Amino acid sequence: MRGSVLILVNERGDRRKMFELLDAKDFEAIFAAKDVAQARSMLASEDAPDLIVLEFAALDADVRALAEEISHDSRLAGVPLVGVIAGSLDSVFGNVVPQQVRAWVSSPVDGEAAWQIIERAIAPALPDPAQIAEAVEGQSGSSIASYRFAFDASLDELVLSDPVTGRIVDVNYTFISQSGISLQSIVGKPLDDLDLTNRGPSRKELLTQAMRQGSVRYRCQMPRGDGSRITVDAHIRLVKADGQVRLLSSFRVQASDPSRRVFGDFVDSLWAARGAETLARNLTQKLVDYAKLEFLLLLAKRTEIGDGHDLVVSHVRPGFAVTVVEQLKGPILRKVLDGEAFLANTNAWKALGSAATDTQGRIEMLFGVPIRDERQVVIGAVVGAGRQAFGEDAGLAHWVRALSSRVALELEIERAQELGRAKGLQDSLTGLPNRLLFNDRLETTIKEAHRTGEMFAVLFVDLDRFKTVNDSLGHSVGDELLIAVAKRLRSCVRGSDTVARYAGDEFTLILRHIVQREDVLRIAEKICRVLEAPLTLSDGRELHVTASIGISFYPDDADSAEKLLMHADIAMYNAKGMGRNNFQTYVAVPEESHQQRLALESKLRLAERNGELRAYYQPQVSSQTEDIIGMEALIRWEHPELGMISPGFFIPLAEDTGLIVSIGEWMLRTALADTKRWHDRFNLPLRISVNLSALQLKQPNLKDVVERAVRDTGLDAKHVELEVTESINVKGIPNLIETLQSLRDMGCSIAIDDFGTGQSSLDYIRRFPADRIKIDQVFVRNIGVDPDDEAIVRATINMSQQLNRGVIAEGVEYEEHLRFLRDHGCEELQGYLFCRPLPAASFENLLAEREKLVGPPRMPQVLGDD
Repeated sequence: MRGSVLILVNERGDRRKMFELLDAKDFEAIFAAKDVAQARSMLASEDAPDLIVLEFAALDADVRALAEEISHDSRLAGVPLVGVIAGSLDSVFGNVVPQQVRAWVSSPVDGEAAWQIIERAIAPALPDPAQIAEAVEGQSGSSIASYRFAFDASLDELVLSDPVTGRIVDVNYTFISQSGISLQSIVGKPLDDLDLTNRGPSRKELLTQAMRQGSVRYRCQMPRGDGSRITVDAHIRLVKADGQVRLLSSFRVQASDPSRRVFGDFVDSLWAARGAETLARNLTQKLVDYAKLEFLLLLAKRTEIGDGHDLVVSHVRPGFAVTVVEQLKGPILRKVLDGEAFLANTNAWKALGSAATDTQGRIEMLFGVPIRDERQVVIGAVVGAGRQAFGEDAGLAHWVRALSSRVALELEIERAQELGRAKGLQDSLTGLPNRLLFNDRLETTIKEAHRTGEMFAVLFVDLDRFKTVNDSLGHSVGDELLIAVAKRLRSCVRGSDTVARYAGDEFTLILRHIVQREDVLRIAEKICRVLEAPLTLSDGRELHVTASIGISFYPDDADSAEKLLMHADIAMYNAKGMGRNNFQTYVAVPEESHQQRLALESKLRLAERNGELRAYYQPQVSSQTEDIIGMEALIRWEHPELGMISPGFFIPLAEDTGLIVSIGEWMLRTALADTKRWHDRFNLPLRISVNLSALQLKQPNLKDVVERAVRDTGLDAKHVELEVTESINVKGIPNLIETLQSLRDMGCSIAIDDFGTGQSSLDYIRRFPADRIKIDQVFVRNIGVDPDDEAIVRATINMSQQLNRGVIAEGVEYEEHLRFLRDHGCEELQGYLFCRPLPAASFENLLAEREKLVGPPRMPQVLGDD
């Protein structure tokens, strides 16, 4: 959770978009001032915000005066100031541009593009450009302006060097913060000094290969500022910076290194451990490894009654200065216990006074966060310090806050159990959360999903004929059965999901972070299959049990906890009515469903005419170079009143009403036109992938529609890929094979989407006229978690290669996914690890930044290139 924001934007549309944008980015509070006077009042009365956004107009001197005041206020001087402006800086300000503004956002505000600008503005300050220029002077004369944007964004350590002299001319902020080597000490040094593995002839051969082939990859040991060394994956390539040829070296820390662990894994582990002490020790160790801490202390009051002792978890790295430890455990700890929270990312040693003179205690990063109970009373503190500077965008603040909140919750549970105020937070038989704790987690999940716009599902699982087991075999057997069912349910879901015993033989689940409804249906089917497997009782007898499952989705079926549970319960009884041992999703009653359907259908019919449809693009990259080679076009619907409507909600409606035909053609034409524009501007042979629905495939004139779109936009058909989902029934679509073959004959390529989730036979895949197979994200997401899904991914890659089909994996989110897929020969990748889907303007900015970084070399050929 980020801190607060002050907004002074008068244009109503921009104010709304800015508010929604920042609200979606987890800022704790957003204050919107109506004028300069109110803004001054808010700034004077509130704590200093983390961000200030001001709208500047040509004749508005008051806003400029306010910006000037902010820059001279010691309390506000360090707060990032972002300006919103309609038109160019010259047209508004002439030669007197406000220097206090760190970044400018154009009006009308484009959400994603604006966030990229704001995110760079609130990122940790980079080394002063004048300082860099002074350090570089005499080395190469190269300007940093043409490639500085790459340093702002990269999580890899980047080093720019002169290929003639071999000297380093620039490094990025990630290099400085992770290596512990200062800018002044590294600029002008030989690039070879950063390779401790390849020396002499072998090093010379690497550089020769880089000059001859344009790039080279290798692995080596790299020095750190504290004298240690670390293993990195290195990549050297030739680039053009400000008209001069340079060597760009990128160093990626091995994924096994703790510093590369992602925050999502940490969040999942928050719910894996039980008991405040176990949880605190596990999570503090993760935090120590992640931030390379020299010191960490977690102190909390365990109980208010009896002889309870304090919870204390302490870590001090050997050799760390005793004087600093004493100060951290003394004055610094007392400040946090008094309710003060702080995070110093750099130069934290200055806060230690006399202790800073000890070289062993020269720390760069220091944080302190209070642990508060449900009444917001401080019951403990987390204090940490390290020698490595830590940027705000590295997520350290999120780690510490998550740790303190989770420990506080576990302490609350322990206290509640001791005081008898929440006797059933944990089911005494199965060890699962019970109804009380489940309801609390459901409310929390709803609030989070409301902020992020994500979908999640609630499942109601009821054992079939459980009463018969109790009556015929006894309650002890019934208890044994419930314990076994609880274990099987937990084995079917992820650590971040919730499984609870709701009552008797009823279990409830929350499945979070759902991308599409089909993922939940597959999990429900898995639960049915797992539960129906014979259960061996303690006395050797076998027992067969089945379950009926009801499913409801947030926000499609309801937006409150009560209704989500009620709808899941209704769906569960529908499953029982259909013979038990199956699952059903909630279907609204006819009157409710009919009204909702008519209202949304009428809005959807006007969406294209009113310009409410949006084309988003998600990059597809080469698994070897991680360079962009194409993109998938994804449709979005942004309604002026309802906001962004989930494709999983309106696409089925469009298919049922036939609107998908016209919407699909709009999407095809828009995607091809955007691609042609990018081809011409960036000289990149990008492939564009567009989805075809079953109804589109039934249209006898589909080939003509595609042919006209290709002809009208001027895009060569060899750059067009049409995706067909594997679940489409060939027998239900007349002449499907012939239609797809005709599209291939005109130059388009065909891809099988969501591969592995349908019912196609191998013979069908062999005969299907496809050029590429897309591995569904439901399997990719479980790499490193489920060996069966890993086996499916490996088999799909091998089969594709044997059938001379290309293969691309969707849903690549973690470095572990990338490493697995690359090692097993997957050629192309797509997923959040590289980039989220972007609107056209943001995607074009991405390509522009890529061009500045690597220049316009020819990219890997797409299918069909000669």
